[in-house]
Amino acid sequence: MRIAPFFLLLVLLASSPLAAALEFPADGFFPGWRRSGPLETYAPTALYNVIDGGAELFLEMGFVDLRIQKYSGGGVEIAVEAYRMENAAAALGIYLLKCGRETPLAGIDARNSGDHFQVALLRNDHFIFINNFSGRAELLPVMTALARAVVSAIPPGAAVEELGILPARDMVPGSALLLRGPYSLQAIYTLGDGDILQLEGKRFAASAEYRDPSGAGHALIVAPYEDEAKAAAAFANLRRNLDPYHRVLETGESHFVFKDFQGLFGRAELSGPRIEIRIKLAEQPARSGK
Repeated sequence: MRIAPFFLLLVLLASSPLAAALEFPADGFFPGWRRSGPLETYAPTALYNVIDGGAELFLEMGFVDLRIQKYSGGGVEIAVEAYRMENAAAALGIYLLKCGRETPLAGIDARNSGDHFQVALLRNDHFIFINNFSGRAELLPVMTALARAVVSAIPPGAAVEELGILPARDMVPGSALLLRGPYSLQAIYTLGDGDILQLEGKRFAASAEYRDPSGAGHALIVAPYEDEAKAAAAFANLRRNLDPYHRVLETGESHFVFKDFQGLFGRAELSGPRIEIRIKLAEQPARSGK
């Protein structure tokens, strides 16, 4: 997939500290454990040197900085990777894309998912990994104590409202995601090359899977824009640059229906200042007069 780098530049230019830096737990957060090595700090331009693939997703979603602190005890090491994002919605977007099916650990006062290998945490504008390099299961209480100490240093923040654009009825639990550009969209579906929905790394779209009482399922992508003109421009770009492996079956002034390479159907519709795209439909949508 060819992706223009312009949105990465936008992120780098727009990124700025939004809150006081996270204060990492001191020595003794758990008996016998202390900091190991200096605190490491990475700006957006250095993220490629830290993440082995995937830096583009963080930058697209709104990455500010990464701070890493390692801790040692009993001859093994655990590391905290704290990714500070532009806002709570950006942090939630990364969390949902990275944690997969959530398996929360008890005793942590923050949204989390993980096991004795790695714990993912979400708190306000921070997305955090706690990594157990040894993989030893008996270190889970240490990781839990470290997680509690880390999140206690971050204010809870306001609720994220960006997922509210999705209808709740028939939504598959745990399937909702936030999108902000081509890399996050790619986790859902390939609509075409580049930033085809023109989210530009600054607008949040949302997606989820749905299943009706009959068992029929599909996925929905909703992309809101500031006004109808921007939505119309994005819709025209989508229609003009739709992936050539999708065959358009029906088109109208504000919608089109297509069939993808897997033989499933999709329907894109412009509705005021938003675009709604239903994909992975087993049957072709009924013909519309729109």
